Amino acid sequence: MSVHLLINPVAGRGKGQRLNSSIVESVRSLDEDVDVLSASSVEEAKLLLQNIVDRGAKRLIVAGGDGIIHLAIQAVAGSSTALGIIPSGSGNDFARAIRLPMGIEEASAVAFSEPSKIDLLKVGDQWVASVLTFGFSADVNTRADKMRRPKGPSRYTFATLFCLPKLQNRRLELQVDDRRYGFDLVLGTVANTSDFGGGMKIAPDADPTDGNSNLTLVANIGRIELLRFFRRVFDGSHLLHPKVHTLEGKKIEIISEGFDIWGDGELIGVSPIRIDLVPQALLLATGQATL
Repeated sequence: MSVHLLINPVAGRGKGQRLNSSIVESVRSLDEDVDVLSASSVEEAKLLLQNIVDRGAKRLIVAGGDGIIHLAIQAVAGSSTALGIIPSGSGNDFARAIRLPMGIEEASAVAFSEPSKIDLLKVGDQWVASVLTFGFSADVNTRADKMRRPKGPSRYTFATLFCLPKLQNRRLELQVDDRRYGFDLVLGTVANTSDFGGGMKIAPDADPTDGNSNLTLVANIGRIELLRFFRRVFDGSHLLHPKVHTLEGKKIEIISEGFDIWGDGELIGVSPIRIDLVPQALLLATGQATL
């Protein structure tokens, strides 16, 4: 079969199962021959996706949040397989940033649309669709990943409050293309798309078709000032803050040691580390002529 559907393999029962049934029904109303993939774990899903891409699948549709998109692009990036997305996770930052519809029927229709190529970030052999983050924001991710409750985006709010008393400025040395920079960093991001952290527009000018990544670096800022800063991230006005620095580039090297690097909500590695913007690495169904 040329079209395959994978729903988040770790989705829960009850409401999650009913949602999954609605997704399958919606997709099959558009193509009754769609192959619905079944995986009981992330590792099993990873092997399954790589196998179908290697066999020349025409289109892969995934249903879930940023985590399953991250999983899918590891197999699909650089291939001729088109990726379609039905947002149904607790975090849908990538889908939101590229303006995908959030309704199942509307998103299903877009998942079958004519694909176009977009950029991706790459760290070693790992691909990242949306935003890489380090510093305080990575500490929050690490804490949230260990929390069982609450569920959904509010988990990151609580994790932020837990991490705030330990806030520190850490010396960051990095190189962007051929220029070297130094900051007393609180938090930093390298963005392919605009959103992270449940709708925060950390890089409102990021465009996954322009061949550049957008860096947002927050330096020399205290706890109270940082809380005020976070309120401004949801509308992008934080870029006007005097302690926010923005850069653009294709090759980023984080030279300083010991920074945890998170991407698409997953732990990617620890610095020193190199990040590359790879143009037109993903064939993506967006339903739009331009993003």
